[in-house]
Amino acid sequence: MAATAIIGNTAAVVNVEYFSDNAIAGFIASRHAAPTTAKTYRSRIRQMLKYFAAQGISEPATGDLDNFINKLRDEGKSDATLRLTDTVMRKFFGYLFKHGIYRDVAADCEKLRLDKSATHNKESLSDSQAKKLLASIKGEDLISKRDKAIIALALCSGLRVCEISRANKENFKECGDYYQLNVQGKGRQQADEKVKVALPVAKMINEYLKLRGVVDEDAPLFASAANNNSKYGYRLSAQSVGKMIARRMKLSGVKTQNNSAHSTRHFAAETALNAGIDIREVQSMLRHKNLNTTLIYVTDLAVKKRRAELAVAESLFGGAA
Repeated sequence: MAATAIIGNTAAVVNVEYFSDNAIAGFIASRHAAPTTAKTYRSRIRQMLKYFAAQGISEPATGDLDNFINKLRDEGKSDATLRLTDTVMRKFFGYLFKHGIYRDVAADCEKLRLDKSATHNKESLSDSQAKKLLASIKGEDLISKRDKAIIALALCSGLRVCEISRANKENFKECGDYYQLNVQGKGRQQADEKVKVALPVAKMINEYLKLRGVVDEDAPLFASAANNNSKYGYRLSAQSVGKMIARRMKLSGVKTQNNSAHSTRHFAAETALNAGIDIREVQSMLRHKNLNTTLIYVTDLAVKKRRAELAVAESLFGGAA
């Protein structure tokens, strides 16, 4: 009889020999993943094993993996969740096969088909919204200066929340007529991607650092500042950065159901493109590996500038259009 394990509150009949904690840990170690990524990998794998347990599957086959993905799709999970789960599943079973632990049943899974949109689901902030957002943060206290510096950095340099979270003080340095921030980008293991920081933004960061006081060079660039918080001085998580930006957007009156913290990155891209900056330069600023990803911003901007629909309406309704 196969050994069993408890996954969540479900008695799992999946064979522990194949899917033990050691096997999962070995897989994650092989990916050299950052702590947050490792946590995500582990969560996806355990969710899959919990599904197998609920279905009474002791030795999953290719069809079982396909059914798991279809279940997530039926539950209305986002394309990003489906894509990530599919990727983790394939890499996990590939690892098990390579180490002689289990068959690579994911190799023959159906190719994940998603209707990838040519535009973003969330809108960029407009120029007036971005200015209103920054102007709304008027405090001289540590948290206000930190939040304003973070948002200015996101708006002007297009940083992701994970890149803001990972930045250390030593990564921020003066380079003549501008400052530079070395960031640990998406899927990177080191802070080896360079981002320009304009002087007005650098001034906000330096004012925040001065008020914060002396910290070690390897300390987080942006840290928790709540005095009643046991994690004072600790690194802000990417989730915390995202929630802070969304909260500041709401307080300033620019938050809608069609924008999010990521809209600051959209703003940087669209503003640069609108200013006539070459798309390859914008790709470099956003640190996109694939130019097609940057082209989505071009499509977004083209839709906003398009006058065809308005011309038709004006012809049909005249001045009322």
